[in-house]
Amino acid sequence: MDCSVGHVTLAPNTPAVHACASVCLATKSCQLYCLNFRPSGNECFIFSALVTQNWKGDPDSSVTFDVCYSTWYHSGDITHLVSSTAASSILQHSTTGDKAVDGFSCRQVPHQCFHSYVRSGAKSWWRADLGIPRSVSRLLVFTRNDGNQAAHFSNIIITLGNSTLTGQNPVFASLDSGVTGQMMDFIVTTPMIGRYLEFITSPQLFLVICEVKIIS
Repeated sequence: MDCSVGHVTLAPNTPAVHACASVCLATKSCQLYCLNFRPSGNECFIFSALVTQNWKGDPDSSVTFDVCYSTWYHSGDITHLVSSTAASSILQHSTTGDKAVDGFSCRQVPHQCFHSYVRSGAKSWWRADLGIPRSVSRLLVFTRNDGNQAAHFSNIIITLGNSTLTGQNPVFASLDSGVTGQMMDFIVTTPMIGRYLEFITSPQLFLVICEVKIIS
């Protein structure tokens, strides 16, 4: 797994979960801690990755853990209820729309993000299908954070409703300026209800969304 911060072997006969949690609390960038239980001393692994219950794990990784605990938890998180995603386009096969809701965010580099590319004059868009109309009050959006200063998340309109036609649903939030390397927090005073959550840009070449957390 990327975003490894550190690894310690805990003293035998210590409460492993509590001891590893203490290491996490003492580590500023810790967002996830995992354990492997061993007779000779339990192993505690610290990560800065943001992980939710929606993450299915890395099928290409040979690294496994006995148990993991994430600090990135919200009782109203409904991102795991997204049944499918769609988009105007993708830049390459590894930057598909589902990357924006896979429950894993680490350094927000392009290959871990949804990344669209359209011809000049066209609008990029990304859509999540929540299966049925659901109440949404807040969105957390992680943008690209790999040192590229180009604003690939800018001039955005976010809509939520029951139409599958791009731009035809009520506006949930909007963003005029461009941002990169930030977590954006969109909150509405009164929760909105809809099945299709959509991010639409003004005419521009790129749209990059590294992770979206949908909160009811």
